[in-house]
Amino acid sequence: MPLALVLEDDKDIRLLFSDALQASDFEVIVAGSVAEAIDLLADHRPDIAFIDMNLPERLGTDLVRYVRTQPQLANMKLVVVTANRQMQDSVEQMGVDLFLLKPVSIAEMLMLAQRLIS
Repeated sequence: MPLALVLEDDKDIRLLFSDALQASDFEVIVAGSVAEAIDLLADHRPDIAFIDMNLPERLGTDLVRYVRTQPQLANMKLVVVTANRQMQDSVEQMGVDLFLLKPVSIAEMLMLAQRLIS
């Protein structure tokens, strides 16, 4: 069963993504902050991460940078989920695998997630 990390500060969106991924046969770990996500990565090796960009204390780009510098996480697929269309070029240059603009179609998100990890 593939493992997904959901980094989202909005509890409702975090729950929505988590429930949808679990219903699609993913194991899911969730974080509400970059620091919490980094702590989880000490013990888990997700296959894919869904990363919100606009977080209260740090930007999601901090997690993208962290993951891309960790050899043990080199194969993790990174999906940026944000309402800020202007971030697309900069995050794609950082090595993200997919950019999704909010509001996100859950069906599309799940289909793309399956494609990325297969």
